[in-house]
Amino acid sequence: MYRFRLFLIALYSLLFVSNAATAGGLVGDAKALARLDAMFETLGGRDTWASARSLYTMERARHPKYGDGIVAVFWRDLAEPGEYARMSHEKFEIKYAWDESGGWLLRDGELRDFSDDEMAERRFYWHREIYTLYHQLAQGKRKLTLKSVEPNGFLVMDEQGEKISEFMLTADGDLYMWRQLGGDDPVAYVYGPHKDFGKVSFPDWGTSTDGGWGFYYVQVKPSSKSFASHVDITPPNQGWAGGAIKKDQCEP
Repeated sequence: MYRFRLFLIALYSLLFVSNAATAGGLVGDAKALARLDAMFETLGGRDTWASARSLYTMERARHPKYGDGIVAVFWRDLAEPGEYARMSHEKFEIKYAWDESGGWLLRDGELRDFSDDEMAERRFYWHREIYTLYHQLAQGKRKLTLKSVEPNGFLVMDEQGEKISEFMLTADGDLYMWRQLGGDDPVAYVYGPHKDFGKVSFPDWGTSTDGGWGFYYVQVKPSSKSFASHVDITPPNQGWAGGAIKKDQCEP
């Protein structure tokens, strides 16, 4: 009986520590939280992603319709819904930008505003986006729940208990698959081995499991500065040359 009581005390302590360690809002079972820690170790550290308010990435990408040769540049707001993108190819030139106030798309010289439905969709998926979740999981402030998934992954559930994302890791913590869950258009990506991108370690390449988008990361730069300090998303016909990067304010 005495040994059994010790076992219960040890079990309670384990559960208490697992949840208390993320008392800002993030909770989960011990395996899931340990796997989250391992993932951040390979991504460059929890502190890096907790302090990142925006993220710059450049990709060499491929689309089935256009083939290779796409250069895709993104600035993503990790603190509030927002994004800027520029995609270039010999057959097209696309820019788009949006935040909570609205957004626009410029394709081959033709400009249009995002519709209300498009804006609602972008806001919805921003909360489930992998880069947003890196920041939110590192901070631990959003009320998210983690549940371990075998063999070596974890599921993320939102404030309402709805499944929003799944991360699958190698035994040493590298991300090799991620699924965005919920909504009408869920996506999944498979990733290659990690490599060094300066501040962070990131997968060398990724591809959607439906074959719709494949890419190599060229640059990955999280920034502690705000999204608005790096880009101006004023539409091109209203002043600033739409979404041009503020080079004088960018980090080296």
